[in-house]
Amino acid sequence: MPTLALAALLAATLTGGAPGDPVRAARLEGALTLDGRLEEQAWHAAPAFDGFVQLSPQQGAAPSERTAVRVLYDDRNLYVGVLCQDARPGEVSRPLGRRDNAPRSDRVAVYLDSNRDRRTAYAFELNAAGVQTDVLLHGDDLENLEWDAVWDGATAATADGWSAEFVLPLSIFRFSATPEQVWGLAVKRVLRSAEELVSIPLRRGDRGVVARFAELTGLSGLRPVQELSVAPYLATRVTTRPRYDDDTRPRPRLTDPSADLGVDLRASLGRGLSLQASLNPDFGQVEADQLVQNLSNYELFFPEKRPFFTQGLDLFQGPAPHNQPSPQQLFYSRRVGLDAPILAAAKLTGRVTDQLQVGLVEAVVTGAGAPAGSTEDHPVRGYRFSPRQPLHFGPAGSLPSPAPASRNFAAAVARWHPSATATFGLFAASAALLGADCTTLQANSSGDRPGACDVLAGDALALDFNLRSTDSEWFLRGQLTGSRYAGGEWSAQEDPVTGDPLALEPLRRLADGTALRRGELGGGAFLAFGRNGGEPWRFDVDLEWESPTLELNAVGYQRTQNELRLRPIARYVRPTGGGPFHEHLQGVGADLRATADAARRRGLTFFYFNELVLRSLHSLGCEVDLDLEGDDVREIEGSGVAFGRAGSWSGNCWVNTSKSRPYFLELWGGGGRTLPLAPLRTVDFWFAGALVSARPHPGVETRFAVGYERNAWPARWVETTAAGDELFAELTAPLLTFTLRQQFLMTPRLTLQVYAQLFVTNGQYGPYYTGRAGPGGRIASASLAPATDPTLDPAYAAPDFHETALNLSAVLRWEWRLGSTLYLVYSRAAAEPGLSAGEVPAADLRPRGLGSGPTTDTFLLKWSWYWSA
Repeated sequence: MPTLALAALLAATLTGGAPGDPVRAARLEGALTLDGRLEEQAWHAAPAFDGFVQLSPQQGAAPSERTAVRVLYDDRNLYVGVLCQDARPGEVSRPLGRRDNAPRSDRVAVYLDSNRDRRTAYAFELNAAGVQTDVLLHGDDLENLEWDAVWDGATAATADGWSAEFVLPLSIFRFSATPEQVWGLAVKRVLRSAEELVSIPLRRGDRGVVARFAELTGLSGLRPVQELSVAPYLATRVTTRPRYDDDTRPRPRLTDPSADLGVDLRASLGRGLSLQASLNPDFGQVEADQLVQNLSNYELFFPEKRPFFTQGLDLFQGPAPHNQPSPQQLFYSRRVGLDAPILAAAKLTGRVTDQLQVGLVEAVVTGAGAPAGSTEDHPVRGYRFSPRQPLHFGPAGSLPSPAPASRNFAAAVARWHPSATATFGLFAASAALLGADCTTLQANSSGDRPGACDVLAGDALALDFNLRSTDSEWFLRGQLTGSRYAGGEWSAQEDPVTGDPLALEPLRRLADGTALRRGELGGGAFLAFGRNGGEPWRFDVDLEWESPTLELNAVGYQRTQNELRLRPIARYVRPTGGGPFHEHLQGVGADLRATADAARRRGLTFFYFNELVLRSLHSLGCEVDLDLEGDDVREIEGSGVAFGRAGSWSGNCWVNTSKSRPYFLELWGGGGRTLPLAPLRTVDFWFAGALVSARPHPGVETRFAVGYERNAWPARWVETTAAGDELFAELTAPLLTFTLRQQFLMTPRLTLQVYAQLFVTNGQYGPYYTGRAGPGGRIASASLAPATDPTLDPAYAAPDFHETALNLSAVLRWEWRLGSTLYLVYSRAAAEPGLSAGEVPAADLRPRGLGSGPTTDTFLLKWSWYWSA
């Protein structure tokens, strides 16, 4: 049937409907060809729905273009067809992109709440070129962008627009076996003009979107499909690396060929449980973390990128303050495999009953070590089997010495949903050493210590709750947390009289001086209350408490401990805009901090922020902060002495052009100054950057960013002198970074991405100051005294530094059949050479010695084959 005639027929059989009306599915009779064209007679059996309404730019207005949706199903799949009429079909935007990273374009998304719990939904999107995106919605308003499922889809151009077909296997969804199913459904269409159409009554800024889904009816005789899929892989590598770990000797270089075998497994267990397991997982195709400068006394948080851990872990994310990460995160998957390869991992998630969700993740990390007699000068080049790493094949001398410690990581969670507006959870996590523990003799050995002397073990338990109003505008959520330190780290002790170093003993010395011994317990809590929906006024109040001995970092993420924190924020929000604005918000707040111990060291910050989106969809925003003089108990690391640092003010602004256009520009910048506090000098700090994105061709995208920061502090701790004084210095540490992301997109399933980042920084200390703790264990900045520059002594090792680093990767991805992929990867990590004796680091930001410094090059070929039943 000609496409034009078919479109007319489909339009003629529309049943219409208003936004939010039920959509009725029909059972598939016959067969469908996945080509995006909706030409089969079977589509006519499904009533069409076209009750869409504008969400943006004119909220509640009639659509400028008609959209029609039809739903079919059989015992294996759900089929969704969407006909997108367009008055200018030749202008439909259909650029290519990588999966889950489609560019701004014409696109449609289908949202399904198969359990009809009004909290969780699966989202599947196709842009007009057929690029797939899938997202898991959970907790009312949270998104897991890393969630992936194996499904298919296709798009096609029509005489009056374009159309899309979705083929969604029922094995993806969790639902009951009742004879008549009712699911939740919403469909969204985005036009190249940035007009957004939705099939449900929805306003910008509404919360609890899943609860507003319309009903999908007509699903008769459906039974849950038990999934079983197996994906074995083979990864071969050739790595060229420096022979020596000493960065002053980047030559000679060794070439290490290696291979890994592994397998991923997915299976349905009963009605609502899903098992995912992996043996010897390999993540060589995953992009490296961005190079950053961290001169703070806090650990940075990096997002998870490895597919095994990004899938289904939303259940393990406890409640958090509004738009903030959880301050007491029990499971941080980046801990797993950080210092040893993952031998095996398994994850069980799903529903035991309609009201109870459970999750369990288990991972064993272990790795082989270089054989005895293998040294950097004479590495063993032969291949040796090791039961600690049985599916890895490579030169024995390329393995670390000593072998990394074996550990077991585990996390378990149960979440009870007694109603659509209440959730209660119980969470437990553990990191446990496997095998022999470290002994005092081994810890104090001058030779290689076993890996068991330098790992962190511990347990954590939490109770949490999440309460919300029926419209999800109001919320009250919180968590009670407990921890037990189980050892693994050894710290040097000092003689209490002479200050001389003594033997190591098994304790963990935290940055604020707290000493943790095995079995030590800690506690924490947070509470968040507020209104995050409606307009114009919204607010939230966050309260945190972390005891001095709370320690979650064995398997979780905890930015700090020994802290009380109160953070009230008020916002004036207009999601529907007004005047020249498409939407805008203004906000003001404060951050009051104090230590949780008896000393009650304090700090206080006030801030104001705004964000404005113009009618043209260009956007801009600013933030201003005033940080008053306060105590930092982590600056003089491990001492327990508080440093009264100077206050500062700062501000920053940014502006973006509309991302709906082929060329996109983002600019940002800001700066500040420390408040006067003699004898310290006031210092200025500032930063600026730009990002340019260009898509000159539907299959080519270039993103280039440059950033400069002039970071400066009037006083940073350097060391404790022989006389027992604390040495401080002014620190100036500028950095310059260039980042390139280049994509070549041949088809939606054949893509090449190139990523490169050049990072240069240096640090210059001086002038210097000394101070000594007074009564109460505090050093005030005002009490510091100028000190003689210690670098005048030729024997003094100056703390100044200069660093140059380059990360480069090129990833060719080909999904050669549904779910089966082939990766060809090249990566390079290069750094400048280390300083020779007496050499002074450069004081500029010119890249130094990348060609002559330590460099590692890796070529990877990874093949996987997906099979499902």
